[in-house]
Amino acid sequence: MKLIRIVCIVCSWLIAVASATEESGAQADSRCASIDVANILADGSSASDKDVQDIFILLDEWRQAVLDGNTEAVTSLVTEDAEFWSHGAQPLVGRAALAEAFAPFFENFIFLQDYECQELIVRGDRAFMRGLERNKRTPRAGGEVVIVQQRAFSVLHRSADGQWRFARGMTNLPPEE
Repeated sequence: MKLIRIVCIVCSWLIAVASATEESGAQADSRCASIDVANILADGSSASDKDVQDIFILLDEWRQAVLDGNTEAVTSLVTEDAEFWSHGAQPLVGRAALAEAFAPFFENFIFLQDYECQELIVRGDRAFMRGLERNKRTPRAGGEVVIVQQRAFSVLHRSADGQWRFARGMTNLPPEE
């Protein structure tokens, strides 16, 4: 049960679906309330709308890989040194730890994740994202469906191959009502 909780929490902070609002000095996208890519990189270029699009593609790929229960696809979407801190659980460090946690979880559950992006900041090859995630865990053998909502913060990194990947993540359960 502890492994299931860890996987649910780690997995949940990574997906984006939301509505946008305009903010001064920030770009708007229909999937995030505030997007800031107004920065100049060391080589004189700037982060672009393409970076934002590529990040949302990464989020879509993650969501689909998780829904498909595809451990290999999930681990390909994180950096080799990825580290995830989940509420009340030991950190998961690296792709191997993530695979060890996800493989048995995917055998037993269908997991649907939605993420409400509140803020995305892109600075060079790093991006920072915060928001709320909603996770729906359905046992494959039947049983109670569990839905959890929590706060999430992620650090993404554009790797040498040009692909954005998740590098760090932290989730936190909101106070009980």
